[in-house]
Amino acid sequence: MVRKVRNNKNLALDLEIKEIKKRFGNLINVTNAEWYSLFKDEIRNSIAIEGVFANRQELIDVLEHNKRTDKQKAASILGYFEAASSMYEYANNQFQENEFELRMADIKQIHTLLMRYEKDLGTYVGEVGDFRKSNVQVAHATFKPVDVFYIRPAMQLFIQWFNASLKKHVYPEIFLSAVAHVWFETIHPFRDGNGRVGRILLSYTLIGQGLFNIAIKGIAKQERDQYYDCLEKADTCFEEIHQQIEKGEKPKTLDVHKLIRKNDFEPFVEMITKLLQTTVRRLKDSRLTNIDPSAVLPLRDLGRLYNYSQDYLRNLINRGHLNAHKKGKLWYVRASDLIHYINKIEGQKEK
Repeated sequence: MVRKVRNNKNLALDLEIKEIKKRFGNLINVTNAEWYSLFKDEIRNSIAIEGVFANRQELIDVLEHNKRTDKQKAASILGYFEAASSMYEYANNQFQENEFELRMADIKQIHTLLMRYEKDLGTYVGEVGDFRKSNVQVAHATFKPVDVFYIRPAMQLFIQWFNASLKKHVYPEIFLSAVAHVWFETIHPFRDGNGRVGRILLSYTLIGQGLFNIAIKGIAKQERDQYYDCLEKADTCFEEIHQQIEKGEKPKTLDVHKLIRKNDFEPFVEMITKLLQTTVRRLKDSRLTNIDPSAVLPLRDLGRLYNYSQDYLRNLINRGHLNAHKKGKLWYVRASDLIHYINKIEGQKEK
């Protein structure tokens, strides 16, 4: 009998998320300006953990204006965008239909979408979506990834454990996603891209359980070190599981539960919780709208939606900062043009 882990600390957070979704509907879509802004923060931070640094303007240039900066940087940005955006919408649809579960094909699809541009560029050698063919060592890690000959049974146990835990509500949602991320990283099933796949997988499982995606901070060295430290504190039990698999043993999900309870996942769970609270706070306080960015609206309506006065927007038009055209006595602006201006100003504030 598995003893369920109960945690009421995040009850207020759960209620806030439900209220946001009730008020604004489906937020997890790039047509939503504020969620898209949060998503771009996630991309910047996640690729920075891998040593690829892009400022906000470079991100916008690649994603919205089809401009190319450094080829490797553009490949990393586009791959992450396509993998995460498509998988997050998929997870959200699964949650709404009460059908969410983790499948091997889903994890391989994340890797396929993530690495396709690097494959085309020639910087990724091997087949995208395939498990690695040799043993590897991981920088910034004290653990040894599972032996290449045992990747599949390790992944099968991982998926079996996750789905059983999800179905029986063994762990709180954030805890389950945190443990899953740590375990996936210790398996390290792919030749390259495991860190980014793992972070997309983390947000994918959060969304599939009714929560939001998060941006693990990684632009500053201190932020990256904190992330690595949290992983290191929590990975010991999985090395023990992998050693059993490599000896030909077949651990059960109950064995995994017992080992998990001996490890210290709290620092990582706390990190994820704080990042999720930040996401919720930004969404709650933002000018949320599900408007199509291609929509052309009267200035008064656009100002109301994004909390700007008509005088302020007319000033932007007069100064050439905002494209617009006049019909009769009314000015009309494309929503995406105002969104681009907002993102540009936010990017300048961050620098």
